[in-house]
Amino acid sequence: MPNQTTLGGALQAMVVAAALVAVVGLGGLLFGFGQLRAIGDRYVIAVIFVTAWSVVFLAMTAMRAPATPVVSCIALALWIAYRFGVAVMAGGWPLLVDLLGEAVLAAGFCGYMLSSTYYRRKS
Repeated sequence: MPNQTTLGGALQAMVVAAALVAVVGLGGLLFGFGQLRAIGDRYVIAVIFVTAWSVVFLAMTAMRAPATPVVSCIALALWIAYRFGVAVMAGGWPLLVDLLGEAVLAAGFCGYMLSSTYYRRKS
């Protein structure tokens, strides 16, 4: 019998948010790359990474790929680690506060994803 879990609630909100990141990120990369370059290469990397993450998350969710929670959480951890390196190199405490907020959100996302039944296939 196929998995009867539907896309709804918190997961649906995550999909909508990821879709917004993907649309704005891709649109910005295509039509406003100069603005992104103006704030620095470190942010170009971060924006490209999180935009790609969003596209992959959406594709894997649409396919109900069982690896989605693990892949998305590992990728978010890598993104947070990169952002931590940027914050340390920049030496600004506001970036560290921003990063800690992102880490809290990523922890909540990963906690939900790793316990989600949406991606589990029933035999």
